[in-house]
Amino acid sequence: MTTTVRWLLAQRDLQLTLLGGAAGQDRDIDCALSSELPAPHEWLAGGELLLTTGLRLPESTRDRRTYLTRLDETRIAGVGFGVGLGFDDVPEDLVEIANDLGLPLIKVPLPVPFSAIARTVLDRIAAQRFDQFVRASHTQPRITRAVIAGGMPAVVRELADAIEQTVVLLDREQQVVSARPQAVSADELATVRAQISRDPAASSGVTMTDEHVITVQRISVSGNVFGHLVVLGDTPLGDLERVLVGHATSLLSLEQAKPGQVLRDQQALHADALTMAMAGPPPAAARNIVLRAADREGRVRAAVVQYSGVGGAQRAAASIAVELQSRWRPVFVEQSGSEVVVLLRGEDQRGFAESVLGMVGVQGARGGLGTVASVDEIADSVRQARLSCVVAAEGEVVDLLAQGSVLSLEPVRRAFSGAHDTVLGPLLEYDRTHEGGLVATLRGYLLANGHWETAAATVGVHRHTLRNRVDRIEGLLRVDLTDARTRAELLLIILADPR
Repeated sequence: MTTTVRWLLAQRDLQLTLLGGAAGQDRDIDCALSSELPAPHEWLAGGELLLTTGLRLPESTRDRRTYLTRLDETRIAGVGFGVGLGFDDVPEDLVEIANDLGLPLIKVPLPVPFSAIARTVLDRIAAQRFDQFVRASHTQPRITRAVIAGGMPAVVRELADAIEQTVVLLDREQQVVSARPQAVSADELATVRAQISRDPAASSGVTMTDEHVITVQRISVSGNVFGHLVVLGDTPLGDLERVLVGHATSLLSLEQAKPGQVLRDQQALHADALTMAMAGPPPAAARNIVLRAADREGRVRAAVVQYSGVGGAQRAAASIAVELQSRWRPVFVEQSGSEVVVLLRGEDQRGFAESVLGMVGVQGARGGLGTVASVDEIADSVRQARLSCVVAAEGEVVDLLAQGSVLSLEPVRRAFSGAHDTVLGPLLEYDRTHEGGLVATLRGYLLANGHWETAAATVGVHRHTLRNRVDRIEGLLRVDLTDARTRAELLLIILADPR
């Protein structure tokens, strides 16, 4: 809602008549003032409705054209010409010039004082600002609740809904974290990045292109830049929009500057929710929390990284958390023993996973990506990620579905998984009653292709202990593990159900 020339003309009690410049009726009026100066443009800033009786209006048509042209170049809203004093009617040449310029020229009848017009405009602007205050008071709490309930993407969504423009959140590497209500094109993103690069120290900036007005707000605390909030619209931001964008920017800055204990508590909550989801469809409360990690379609995918020891997994979990934070991603990391489970967006590809899981490159670490799934199917994605992980080479992230592995086919995986408890039943029972770790020993031995030294290092036991365990496994299963076919069948069964 703005105060335009069109709105002012609709106020019938003022009895105003538009004589020329109809093309400019949608110009905004910031204020109304009167002046009889011969060169009033020198004292105007744009947006004014200039009221005059023509007391010092130039006499020649040529000079009158210069008079109106300079006012138009100042980007005033229009000219109100009072008749009945210096002129009985508005001069015809002024009407013609106003039509040429598209500058609204309004006839003000003698009984209507200029102060009545100014008061009408002032009251309208005051009402608008009060309305903006009320809207801001209603919208700001929604944006604040959004950051608590849904994190940074929820703030972007709420802000975009409130200002009805496209809002984009970029991380410190100028990668898109979230965009609402729609994604931005590569060309738009390039324009935004160019604007940031031109003046990286600026806290804010506005660029006008043929298609958009681009407003950029830097998100930083104590000189540390965490990213940028970008608004792409057809028009510059109004007062209300600037207030809401500023509020969102402040919230995002505070979110990135959380005290360490708050971050640790939040990450622990996320880890608990992820643990519940890994066991099956999570309860409603956990489901709502896990949704923070999802993409626009509510999809996630699990990444699993396995290390040679618990220490490496602990260090990796901490590093991955920091990396996710730097990319404005919610941290869902669960570390158990030598394994780390990370929840990513469903749209994330292997390249992104590799860049986040930086610790995969260390000796003995290997990673795998699971299926893209809903938050109710996270357990399935984790199982697939573990399956991908165990066939990965050292320092590699594997996505079996993308590679077309035979075990990525659901019917094949289901067939081998169904044989897991039956074939390995004696080992499972022995482990349950003796805590012998025979299933883990068999998996390490098979993955090492029967190489004793490698298998012993993987399982974490002395090779003599490993030999004794393998002898016990052969006796319980009544198999010969020197037979390559037997080893292959057992490996497929274990990989199809990597518990």
